[in-house]
Amino acid sequence: MRRVIACVMVLMLWSSWAFADIQEFRYFSLDVPEGWTAEESDSVVTVYANDKTGSLVITTGEPGGASLEEIAGAFCDELGGGVPVSDDEGNYTFEFNNGISQAMVTGDEEFYMLIVGTGFVSNAETLGEILASLEMK
Repeated sequence: MRRVIACVMVLMLWSSWAFADIQEFRYFSLDVPEGWTAEESDSVVTVYANDKTGSLVITTGEPGGASLEEIAGAFCDELGGGVPVSDDEGNYTFEFNNGISQAMVTGDEEFYMLIVGTGFVSNAETLGEILASLEMK
């Protein structure tokens, strides 16, 4: 009986390892699910589905005296998005690429993050889980 329980526990741990892989980046860590790849280049982390059906791009930086509203506006202009909208927590969101991609700018006077998600139609749950796993260092 103990051997069966031990085997079941090993299988459960193995299956959870296959689901997600916590990866460390310069400013944060993320759970990257099986079938997805994560890469970091300078101030940009890209997480994408290996079948190219979804992606998450996180850009970090220092505001250099600009407000989050100004940063959101600059990224919105650069990406050809709609007007950034502020939420109750001071974050700014906008859509671009005909609504296929969604962006959020968050942070404070010392640090900001631009988070862009694409592929929410087919990967909404997975993208949400990846974002929920984000832990700042």
